[in-house]
Amino acid sequence: MMRTALAVAAAILAGDASALPADRLATLIGDRIAGTPVDCIDRLDIDKVHIVDGGIVYEMKTGGVSYLNRPSSGASFIHDSVSLRLDFAEPRLCRDEPVGVVNENSRATIARAKLGNFVPYRRPVVP
Repeated sequence: MMRTALAVAAAILAGDASALPADRLATLIGDRIAGTPVDCIDRLDIDKVHIVDGGIVYEMKTGGVSYLNRPSSGASFIHDSVSLRLDFAEPRLCRDEPVGVVNENSRATIARAKLGNFVPYRRPVVP
């Protein structure tokens, strides 16, 4: 179980993240409505990770929820030609967790970032 969690976390957060320019953030969030920020999300529930200038969007596997995270430090280093690397693999991804910002071409860590709050964006409920 732990090995699977590590593999999923590594794949999602290391090399399989889609890079999107900042102007695509609105398209990615779509008609979703922002909710109350949370401290943590479950890593195994993450389906896709998109890197936007200064932030990270986590699409979840169920519920049509996406979480936007704007790191509290190091956000200026996050853009469309980097990926993220975690130093450890816990079952939850939480605020203040440090991540390495890795250059896609050289695979070298170019900066450190600290995750901020996770803002959920949910599809509006249609009565």
